[in-house]
Parts: sequence; C-alpha cells; structure tokens
Amino acid sequence: MLWFALGFVFSTIVCVIFLLVERSRMHAALAQAERDRACLALAENVGSVATWMVNLRTRELFWSDRVFAVHGRAKDAGLPPLESTIDYYHPEDRERARKTFASAAVTGGPFHLDARIIDEQGVEKHIICRGICNLGPDGKPFELFGVLFEAPEARSFATFGNEDLNTLALEEDYHADA
Repeated sequence: MLWFALGFVFSTIVCVIFLLVERSRMHAALAQAERDRACLALAENVGSVATWMVNLRTRELFWSDRVFAVHGRAKDAGLPPLESTIDYYHPEDRERARKTFASAAVTGGPFHLDARIIDEQGVEKHIICRGICNLGPDGKPFELFGVLFEAPEARSFATFGNEDLNTLALEEDYHADA
C-alpha cells in the first residue's frame, strides 16, 4: 500500500511538472505570436499595405484594418461574405481576379494580380496584390494569404518587373509549406 501511495505521489509530481513546462511553452508561443502580430500591423501602417487570408477549407475570411480602408468598408460593418468579395473588383477585371485566385487555390502556387476595385463609396482604385498559398500537412492547399496596396492608376504590375520573375522570386523566398 505504501508503494502504491508513493507511486501515486510521484506520478502526480511528474504530471504537475509537465503541465507547468507546457504552460510556460504556451505562454512563450503566445507572446511570440503577439509580437509577430504587432510587427505585421506596424509594417502594414508604415508600408501602406494590407493583408488578407482565406481558409480554403472552412471558407473563413480575414481582413486587416488596411483592407477595410482600401475597400471603403467600415470595420464595424464586419467582413463581407466571401462569395461577394469578388464583386469589389471592376467588372472588366472580375473574371481575371476570379481565375487568379482559383488557380492559386488549386495549384498551391503563388499569385499576383494587377486590377481595379470599386470601393463602397463608388471610388475606383488600382490595386496590386501578391500572395501565396499555404499547404497543409497533407500537402494540399488550405489557405490563401495576400498582400495588397493601392497603386497610382498609371502604374501597372509590369512597372515593378517581369511578372514571371516576381512569381519565381516569391517561390524562392517563401516555401509555403505548413
């Protein structure tokens, strides 16, 4: 009976130590995630870029504050339904935008888009969007992550260099494996 009690006490101590170590790791990971979020928010503000994500499996959408601003949408209005976000694109650019995002979601490759949107106040804006497709542990695309910014109307994506070279650089700089 004494050995049983000692074994129980020892097991309890080991479990408590394990839980304390795991709790410490979780706090460190959470602190790092918060620092990363703050750095991203600062970079968005300084660089006037906006970030967005779409979980391809759950269809969940995320917009940074800057995406709301670019689209002229009040943040307290909430996110638009994912299916209607394509409607922000100029009618002449809509099909190309749809094909660009659909291709990335199927192939898992990076994407770029030089297009016009019409914000909620009816203002036409020229945007440049680049992004990646994150792959899940199964190797299949699970998330699109995009960065966009407003560009002067006269500037096109081609102004920034050859599109194929930009895609290649994105593939080399960021391997989108989960």
